[in-house]
Amino acid sequence: MHAARPTAAALLALLLLTATAPAARAAAEPDPVVAGERVSISDDGRCGVAGGATAASELFGAVPLRPGVQGMAAEVGVDEETEPGRYQVTIECGRGGARHVQTVTVTEGRAEGVGLVQAAAGVALLGVAGGAAYLLRRGAARG
Repeated sequence: MHAARPTAAALLALLLLTATAPAARAAAEPDPVVAGERVSISDDGRCGVAGGATAASELFGAVPLRPGVQGMAAEVGVDEETEPGRYQVTIECGRGGARHVQTVTVTEGRAEGVGLVQAAAGVALLGVAGGAAYLLRRGAARG
């Protein structure tokens, strides 16, 4: 019974920490980004299906949010001329509703398309998949 006291105390402490933890904020992925990339902005389900929910930032202006996998969401592009720095994104759950804030960091560099290494890796993966399919079919035909 003596072991129950420390366990109960630990559970109580965990409960208190959870209750006093700050609420989840809006989400931005990926973060950090480079100029020219696209960013997914989400309320992480905090707005519900609030009509008129918007996201606003110096990065992309104001955009309406639509129902998505992680709540109300939008995909936005970061202008290629954006200077590196930290940019605030404010999500408003409908006109006059709750507001949630996220900071997106823009780092040095520029967004690139599929590079030579990625293309070669894709071709190699297709080759491996094709070879595996051939061997599976050949084995199934034998027996």
